[in-house]
Amino acid sequence: MLVTLLLAFALDYFYPQGHMARTASGLRYLASGMALLCGVVLLGAAANEMRKAETNIPTWEPTLALATGGAYARSRNPIYLAFIVLLIGIALLFNSDWLLVLLVPFVLVIHYGVIRREEVYLLARFGAPYADYMKRVPRYIWGI
Repeated sequence: MLVTLLLAFALDYFYPQGHMARTASGLRYLASGMALLCGVVLLGAAANEMRKAETNIPTWEPTLALATGGAYARSRNPIYLAFIVLLIGIALLFNSDWLLVLLVPFVLVIHYGVIRREEVYLLARFGAPYADYMKRVPRYIWGI
C-alpha cells in the first residue's frame, strides 16, 4: 500500500493529470471522508476480530486461528478491502488521478500475489474448517 501511495504521489508531482481537480471539491471531499471513515472502521473491525481470535495480524507471521466472526463473516479479506477503500479515499482527498490508476495493479498484486497464496496456506494449515468457511463467505463482498 505504501509503495502504491509513494509511486502515485511521485507520478502526480512529475506528470500531473488534473482530471480529478475538475470535479466539485465539496463532493469529492465528502466522498473522500466517507471512504476514509469506512476504511478505518473496516480495518479496525477486522483487526479486532483477529485479536479476539488470538491470531497474528501481520501476514508474515503464522496464522494461529481462523477469524470468522464480525467483518470476517461478510468477507474473507476485510483488511485488504479496507486498504482499497482507504486508497480510494486518499486519492479523492489529494486529487490523485495516478492513485486511482495505480489502484488496478495494486488490486491485482494483492489478489494474485497475496490473497491467493494465503488461501493455499490457510487450506493447508486448517483444512476442512477453512474450506467450509470459503464456501460460506465470499473472498471480498457480494459473492466476489
